[in-house]
Amino acid sequence: MNAQILFYPSFILILLSFLLITVPRTALRALLSYGFVLGGLLDAAINLIFGNLLHVFSYTDLDIFNVSGQIILSPLAWVLIIVLYLYFWPRDNRQLSYFYILAWSLLATGFSQTVQFLDLFEYNTWFYPLPMLIMFLARFIFVAWVTKPWTNSWD
Repeated sequence: MNAQILFYPSFILILLSFLLITVPRTALRALLSYGFVLGGLLDAAINLIFGNLLHVFSYTDLDIFNVSGQIILSPLAWVLIIVLYLYFWPRDNRQLSYFYILAWSLLATGFSQTVQFLDLFEYNTWFYPLPMLIMFLARFIFVAWVTKPWTNSWD
């Protein structure tokens, strides 16, 4: 139980440290709004649809971080992930952007296995690996599509 409670705060602290070291302040200001909407809010919507309505996955009840059956730190982590995803987007090479989306989707799918291994997250057996990968692909493609007009504006 101790590893469960410390995992998300440690993960967010590592992400935040890396983000503050690598992303300039002007870019961070521009990208945080995308992170909140396309990271945190989209994660809450996905959790509502796939978790509460369709019962495809659920989170383990961690008393201190539990809000309506969801881990409150998950949307916060997605805010930071989307900021990093958009900042390091390969602007000059279109073919590389396809691999970039695939790499982030594979990373998110693998991370969900870590979270599931720590008993923070449970999902139906049919949901892993292909449907989960497709969901993350759709998510990262959607984020790239929505932010495409603005990808060159935070230099």
